[in-house]
Amino acid sequence: MRGADDLVYRRVQDREHGGWSTWTSTGGKAVGDPVTAHNLDKRPSVFVRRASGRLWHQKQAADGTWTEWGDLGTPPGTTAAGAPVVVANDNTHSDPSPNANGVVQGNTDGRLELFVRGADGRLWRRVQRAPNGTAWSNWEALGGTWAGSPAAVVTGDGRITVFARRPDGRLMLSAQKHPSTPRNPLPEDNWSVWKEIGTGYTGNVAVAAVSGEDGTKFQVFGNRSDGRLWTLAQSEPSTPGKPAGVWRTEPERLGPAVPGRPVVTSHADGRLAVFSVDAEDRVAYRTQSRAASDANPNGIWRAGWRALDKLKVSSVTVSTTPRGGLPAFDVFAVGKGTEAVHQRSRLAAGSSDGSREDVWLDWADLAPVGSGVCAGPGTLDCLTIENSTLENALSLESILSPDSYVTRSWGGSLPWQKWALRPTGDASAAVSIVSVYHEDKCIDEAGLWGALDPRHLRLADCDPQRTEQQWYIEPVLPANADKATARATDFRIRHRANPRHCLTALAEDVWPHTAARVERIACDTSSDNDHNTWKLGSGGALAHGVLAVALQQAAERCARNPDKNACTFVPLETPPAYQAAGGCVAGRVLYNDSPDRDAEYYINWSRTTGTQVSFGGSLGFSAEAFSASINASFTWIQETSTGEQVQVHVPPKEFGWVENAPVMRETIGYWKITLDGHSWTVPGRNISYAKDGTNGVLSINVAKTSKTPPHGGHCG
Repeated sequence: MRGADDLVYRRVQDREHGGWSTWTSTGGKAVGDPVTAHNLDKRPSVFVRRASGRLWHQKQAADGTWTEWGDLGTPPGTTAAGAPVVVANDNTHSDPSPNANGVVQGNTDGRLELFVRGADGRLWRRVQRAPNGTAWSNWEALGGTWAGSPAAVVTGDGRITVFARRPDGRLMLSAQKHPSTPRNPLPEDNWSVWKEIGTGYTGNVAVAAVSGEDGTKFQVFGNRSDGRLWTLAQSEPSTPGKPAGVWRTEPERLGPAVPGRPVVTSHADGRLAVFSVDAEDRVAYRTQSRAASDANPNGIWRAGWRALDKLKVSSVTVSTTPRGGLPAFDVFAVGKGTEAVHQRSRLAAGSSDGSREDVWLDWADLAPVGSGVCAGPGTLDCLTIENSTLENALSLESILSPDSYVTRSWGGSLPWQKWALRPTGDASAAVSIVSVYHEDKCIDEAGLWGALDPRHLRLADCDPQRTEQQWYIEPVLPANADKATARATDFRIRHRANPRHCLTALAEDVWPHTAARVERIACDTSSDNDHNTWKLGSGGALAHGVLAVALQQAAERCARNPDKNACTFVPLETPPAYQAAGGCVAGRVLYNDSPDRDAEYYINWSRTTGTQVSFGGSLGFSAEAFSASINASFTWIQETSTGEQVQVHVPPKEFGWVENAPVMRETIGYWKITLDGHSWTVPGRNISYAKDGTNGVLSINVAKTSKTPPHGGHCG
């Protein structure tokens, strides 16, 4: 993200638990937003345009650190004027090098290709010379005079198509006739003539690549001069002989024009969703009711626009980074008039008439760009622990004493009122509560090993093996909460050594108890003087990763003692099964190295089984106890591996493979978790591999051959 000082900052999310690292400056400045792309080694590179009009880039190294910023220069005779666009040429293969069995060990190239509009109005291109490398080709001009910034996408066979807008509003495209190669990154006469596909366009367009049985088709989204947002799709995909594809369909109006470039993403079932900022400064989206088909290349858009309320924003983007093999929606927005970044996660795709309202979690404040680890609601490494009813924060009686009593006091923003939740290695995932001010000190019982004064709490040297320093985080839902949608805002902090006791603050002195000192007291207290619910985060907002800690603890405890504890899934809605969009490569990719003989190969694989569970606040989190609960509840889940075999006829010097589109199904509902006699719930969903024939849907195996390797990823 670019901060108010024009410096580019980054922070990293823990994909398992959902927490975020602190903001870190990259040391580079930018004009406009930075652009990211992944190299073949899956490590990201960042590209920016600076005020000088020069392009710069930075790459993550193998050890997780980042290289220094490198200067990519400017196109000859001009400077960069638009935002750079970077795509991965991920399917070229100049040297397949199969082994003795005809199996191709690698089937991607992964070189990055950069496009940018110059100050001269021309479109310029530059190509990475080798995957993951630092050397780049010379600049290549694609001709014409253009406005705004282009869009670039990759076809199923690795060729790139570029969309750009003329100053008079005509939308044009040009496509490669063949993928480039490391040996020849800029082939001569390799781009088709520019083809017009629409008029009256007023801004930069977004393009979605939609995979189908006949190849990858493109669908364009953009504003036009009538003040409306429109979409237009290919009726036939691009081919080497017809690089531009066929665009016979009529454009379809989706609604009012959106500020800037619209954001388009895809559901797991292949339906597209378009996001923008509406006239009331809210994030708004519209979802396809049905994915594109031969009869309806634009798809069916029966559902209207929906707004994500409660937050005014100035810009929005959407991430569908796979977690555990599943696309999960994360919406990121910058608050209007602020530098604060906010995140909102989506649990499920919803129905064909539009997404359910309750599949969205609340907005999470990720703190202003460039702020420290304690900013905003805080993180697991620095948060405030504030009593929910007394509105006092966990603090220290003496900031000078490393073995100070733990107290409650006003405020919450002082350095000695900040705490960290740290893993201990405990089998049930209990955490220690560490003082940020005295970073090597943990909350412990006040008495010597609990013998003299076990109720009071004080700091002691952290000992990961000591159960008196370990705690469980137990969500507490509001009274009369809707179990399907409620998200916990308050928590009990339960003692690991004695789970019947909780971290408790007293409203008044009751001899021999001192109200200022925090104690561990029975959780099921009937005294109005005992207050044992807490907010874990600053300003009443939940710190990132707290709910994930509670869920991990619940999963581990349920798995260790299933008779005493219960973790069950309560379904509310099970939409119809669907065929996974695009399919995946099943088994091996083969290559017939013979110059003149056809070959017959048999490809064997075992169809993937199992389920993936997701929770409110922790999309993609998986635990054996929860998965087993789902598998035992739904008869349509495929529970055993099934062996498959397909014969593939491969012509000389071509690749052969099988694409499998499995049957998938979601279940939307909530998890009911009972521990120590107390129950709480959290919204959730699962997405599972369903048995063939569920809702009449069958998996499809298609044998394919081509002179280039497959575009899709491998199954499982």
